[in-house]
Amino acid sequence: MRVRLLPMALAAALMSTAVSAEIRVASWNLNNLHHRLEEPLRPGAPARTATDIEILRKYRDRANADVFALQEVNGPRAAQLVFPSAGWDLFFSGRYADDLITGRESDRIYTGFAVRRGVFDAVSKRDVAELSVRHTDGRPTRWGTEILVEKDGDLLRLMSVHLKSGCHAGSLEPATSPDCITLAAQRAPLESWIDAAATARVPFVIVGDWNRRIDVHGQGDHVWAEIDDGDPSGLGLSRLPLNRDSSCNSGFTKAIDFLVFDARAWTLAREASFEEIVYDAGDWDAQRRTPSDHCPIVVVLDWPAAD
Repeated sequence: MRVRLLPMALAAALMSTAVSAEIRVASWNLNNLHHRLEEPLRPGAPARTATDIEILRKYRDRANADVFALQEVNGPRAAQLVFPSAGWDLFFSGRYADDLITGRESDRIYTGFAVRRGVFDAVSKRDVAELSVRHTDGRPTRWGTEILVEKDGDLLRLMSVHLKSGCHAGSLEPATSPDCITLAAQRAPLESWIDAAATARVPFVIVGDWNRRIDVHGQGDHVWAEIDDGDPSGLGLSRLPLNRDSSCNSGFTKAIDFLVFDARAWTLAREASFEEIVYDAGDWDAQRRTPSDHCPIVVVLDWPAAD
């Protein structure tokens, strides 16, 4: 029997099909996106037009992510304007459903996910209501939204967060302003979630608007030092971006949107693939702060891991 040897280039190409697939994960704060066009969601928020929605879809496609962690969206009806159901599944904070049932409008902006259809074998959602501590004035902060995605038998946990605004670099030890006091109170439930996730057998990524310029203080930042404390044993967190100024049109020079990986998820991340999608000059409206006052950030994960 004769064995025919494949040319080296062809053999390498065939071998490449056996390695893990890639998924693109993004975070995008959509700046008070309302489900009603021509109507601002809250005082000071932009009233979106049909043209605005087309521009948002343009940057959705430019980011080309399989999973978008979303913030400042008025629930799934608003998200569907940018992520229509023909191609996307939406998973939103259960606080949105509670507000609809009770008629409350406690916040009107919610965390959630848009997941491209056909990428995963299964997706399940869980609320992280424990992130909703009380402001000093009694109002609740936003819930986290967690999804568990499955592909080829492997699992990955993702959580979309939107932490308290207004304390981008202020001290939390002690915290003196109301915003810093509230953000400081969110550290304990966030750390509890991380500690529980770290002891599970599933890698995780926390994605979203941290409302904290972590790189100003680096590893000693009062939020980062609390969550990346090495406990439980073996816990180690990495973040993107890292020591990289933001180029977003909104004028944020220091990043407040981050993807935070546990050690297992970090081995899957292509660090060099990280990208901030900046709006074209002709699309950016500084007065209305549209398309959004946050730019999408994206990274590629090699996942599921190769056998």
